[in-house]
Amino acid sequence: MNKEPMQQEKEINEENLTAEKEEIENLLKAIEELEKAKQKSRENKPRNLISIEFGGVFHHNIFVNFIFSFILNLTLIYLVIEIFRFAEYTDIIYIVILALTYTFFETVYKTYVLFNHFSFVIKSMGFVFYFGYVAIFYTLDVYVFGDLFSFNNEALLIAFVAIFTIVRYIIGTMLIKNFRKRNLK
Repeated sequence: MNKEPMQQEKEINEENLTAEKEEIENLLKAIEELEKAKQKSRENKPRNLISIEFGGVFHHNIFVNFIFSFILNLTLIYLVIEIFRFAEYTDIIYIVILALTYTFFETVYKTYVLFNHFSFVIKSMGFVFYFGYVAIFYTLDVYVFGDLFSFNNEALLIAFVAIFTIVRYIIGTMLIKNFRKRNLK
């Protein structure tokens, strides 16, 4: 007599376990389906990515990035000076040397400020870079090149740096976006 109630309990427990297993399996299937649907919606949705780049990095290799920056700086320095006649120079080679020197000091300056005074960059909304660029161009104009290359006056130097910085930012952003698009596909 004692065996029957125990066997009945055992059968009831087995039925409950079977029902619980089925329920758990159904829940796992539902979770998997939800994850698949979520992943599909992520894949179909275009990623809206907002990024702020204070350094304007074209390439992760420092030498390749320096060469890209130099070429961009040389092109824009020459174009802005020629279009607006902000400066006088005796030979085109001095613009090349100016661009090379400027690119070197700009890279050092940006790296130093970003690694050591990032909070100041945020607080000044990036204007610390503009003032640094003015200081670099002023120093190169007055102390390095002398009469070989010189801005016509200080106001034109400030206007040059403003135009140069804005145009370089726009073109640099377009180039970086284009490079990333090509590398991602």
